Amino acid sequence: MLRPIRLLPALLCIAALNLLLTPFSARAAEMILSGELIPGSAVLLQVEGYPDGSKLSGTLAGKSFPFTAEGAAILALDMETKPGPVTLKVNIQRPDGQVETLRERLSVPKRDYKTERIDGLPKKKVELNPADLKRATIETRAIKQTYNSRGGRPGFLLGFQMPVTGRFSGIFGSRRVLNGKPRRPHNGVDIAAPQGTPIVSIAPGEVKLAGDDYFFTGNTVVVHHGHGVTSLYSHMNKILVKPGQWVGAGEQIGEIGMTGRATGPHLHWGVMVRHARVDPLLLPGIRDSVTP
Repeated sequence: MLRPIRLLPALLCIAALNLLLTPFSARAAEMILSGELIPGSAVLLQVEGYPDGSKLSGTLAGKSFPFTAEGAAILALDMETKPGPVTLKVNIQRPDGQVETLRERLSVPKRDYKTERIDGLPKKKVELNPADLKRATIETRAIKQTYNSRGGRPGFLLGFQMPVTGRFSGIFGSRRVLNGKPRRPHNGVDIAAPQGTPIVSIAPGEVKLAGDDYFFTGNTVVVHHGHGVTSLYSHMNKILVKPGQWVGAGEQIGEIGMTGRATGPHLHWGVMVRHARVDPLLLPGIRDSVTP
């Protein structure tokens, strides 16, 4: 059974009273999502009504995802997920060995993306010579390696916050044309702000990478928020954290800059959930509160 996570206060009181008056064995387990899943989005899942000591496992569209000890998980669909039905399934292995399966069929809508043209980039930043290509490949590989992070302390349970306030100068999913040459979709959001403006971590997590002066992304930080959720911050003027450091939500990790391939001071902000490319503005806690 699947229901929205938001209830009116009166209904919340009634639901809480029913839980207190109903024997645990008589309550059915249920799945609660924080919002609608669309391509390039992430939502929180909470499973309730299962016996203590149970083990939970789940799949979305056939791909497994982990749970916290409290029955919470974060789910995501990649930006290029095709429209149509997908199945959300949760298995509850009870202490007595019996397995209960919760299953819901979700309908994924189509999502259209815009074309974004960026001109005036230095030619050497678009058409790489062999040496720059080799360097950029090594740096890109280092960033992608952080996307393999799993486990860790879950820092996503209370949702996410914006890393900086500014003007949205680049949108997620846009088909980019750089100096007239088509490139891969933009898998992040660009936020323009004055150089030196503080950048903060969007949620608690462990710094997995602090890269200096990368060819494309300039000064770059990646933070792992647990369970394969990573946030990337690029083009920084200054990095203020080190790999292995734990940062809190809202803690400063760097400053706005224009290092790497950039035409002005801004933050390129990207989010991955177990290799699914997610629109940062569609994260729990940010969704419905920000308009690009």
